[in-house]
Amino acid sequence: MDGNDTRLRGLKACTVCASAKVRCDMVLGQKRCTRCERLNKECNSQPRGSHSRRSHSKGGTYARDDLLRLESKFDSVANLLSSSSSTTTLPSITIATHPRKASSATSSSSQTPPESQSPIHALFSFPLSSGSHRLAYKMLETYRQEMMPLFPFVWIGLDESPEKLFQERPMLYMAIMVVTCQENIEVQQELAQKYREEIGRRIWTLAEKNLQLLQGILVFLAWYQTHWVLGHQLSNLMYMAMSLVTELGLDKEPSSGTKTAPGVLTEITKNQEPQPVRTSDERRCHLGVFWLNSLLRICVKDIVPMPSRPSINNNCSILEAGLESPWDTYLVQLVRIQLVASSISATLYQDLDRNEAQISHTLFMATSHVERQVQDLGATLHQGSRLQAPLTMSFHMLQVYLYKIGIDERLHEPTDPTLLPSSDPSPHALRCSYLLVSCLNAVKAVIENFLLLTSPTILSMPYTYWIQMGHCINMFSRLLVTHSTLWDPNLVTGIHDFTSTLERLAVKIEGAMSEGAGMTPPRYLPSMFNQMRGKLIDICRKVGESSKAMAQGYVGTPTAPESFDTGNMIMDEQTEALLFSFLGDGNFL
Repeated sequence: MDGNDTRLRGLKACTVCASAKVRCDMVLGQKRCTRCERLNKECNSQPRGSHSRRSHSKGGTYARDDLLRLESKFDSVANLLSSSSSTTTLPSITIATHPRKASSATSSSSQTPPESQSPIHALFSFPLSSGSHRLAYKMLETYRQEMMPLFPFVWIGLDESPEKLFQERPMLYMAIMVVTCQENIEVQQELAQKYREEIGRRIWTLAEKNLQLLQGILVFLAWYQTHWVLGHQLSNLMYMAMSLVTELGLDKEPSSGTKTAPGVLTEITKNQEPQPVRTSDERRCHLGVFWLNSLLRICVKDIVPMPSRPSINNNCSILEAGLESPWDTYLVQLVRIQLVASSISATLYQDLDRNEAQISHTLFMATSHVERQVQDLGATLHQGSRLQAPLTMSFHMLQVYLYKIGIDERLHEPTDPTLLPSSDPSPHALRCSYLLVSCLNAVKAVIENFLLLTSPTILSMPYTYWIQMGHCINMFSRLLVTHSTLWDPNLVTGIHDFTSTLERLAVKIEGAMSEGAGMTPPRYLPSMFNQMRGKLIDICRKVGESSKAMAQGYVGTPTAPESFDTGNMIMDEQTEALLFSFLGDGNFL
């Protein structure tokens, strides 16, 4: 053996003994150690540096996020290898099912092995094929990097692999695959249809109630525009999410029960076990349902409100203090905007009787009160450059909600005729004009912040941001056809301003779509966006005609002619459908 002098000094064992982890004895004059001589094996010294310590990198240890991402990739490779070696023994589960329910799902539908499908069609088949696993990993990264920051209510950690997520939270995994399947819109619709069917099966047939089901519905609802063409299910999905919050008790703290709480005979014999502390995921889900409910009520339809219980503020405080997610601060600010919106609703709109001929001028006092709340909130809203425009857009949408009360024609003629002298504008008329001008400024601010968004952000935007944009277009059009004392829209804006604004929006959206088509893999918006420019032009034409008719009908009276329907004059059913309910249902409040 080479290097006998070194070996005799006891520096290290030979390679054979080192691999066996046994003592290596060397006899003077022999070329091989005692063990290698006995086994008749070649005896060689270990290479230099075999036992030296190595640092992870020249710059020190890896960052925690990099380690988690690396572990996730190792898990993905391990799961991929294990799935490829066990494909013949594990059942294929079409339409993802929790492992405990795998047998029932297998027997309830005909299965197609993942290998016989294309990777994109086999995303809902368990175990994932190698091609589907690679595709699912890319789609999960798209959700983490591009979509989740805009909807931070369902958090996916860096240690989550597609295989792990599929096994542990199948409904959430499926929802993410649906909303991120942007490279093939037709397949996206197929996956969305399967997901709708699976929601119904789990809720109505299997009576499931769990957090992962709520998380999946939240993601599926948040990007509602991706499956809107399958049929309107906005209210149904919203009420499903609200009912799950109640069934899971997420709207109450575990220790909030009292002896006067509702209960029937089953409560008498029920074991009173201590309730666990709410997790951060549960708190985010509760806040996410509240946020979606509030925005849908403001922009789309007057659905049943979700109460802003003390648990909402408590959840915000806990998440803000913990900051487990880098997007929790943004989440809390979004929710606090909608908490002020709830205050506006309760103060201005909740008790407003639509059958009243006129609205009391005391409403102006209430408007001034909540206006101060809005201003105080605006001073606290700050985010990084990536999220500042969406956050500011949401804040200006809150201002639109506050000031659009001025469009209600019942405000334009005061109850007391003495408040409207012919020679001097009354405080009532001045206040009405102030509300209308403020509403117009807020609408334009929302649109300007939308135009600041990057193309990847537009391609990733949840439905809630689209409906804010659409609602502002609707409010802009109504301001153009509103004529009252001291308010002539042609003095501060006009149809040309409206037309140029919609043209800029169309160019922005088309630019994002063009950039998305060139990405690898490509990212496409739903098909109805292809007709956006034509429909916006059609809206401009109709608003121009309505504004002209309104100006001709306004001859010194503060209200419109009774024959002029301000609720339905702007858009026909086809336009509303193609804009997928962006512009609301024609109601002012």
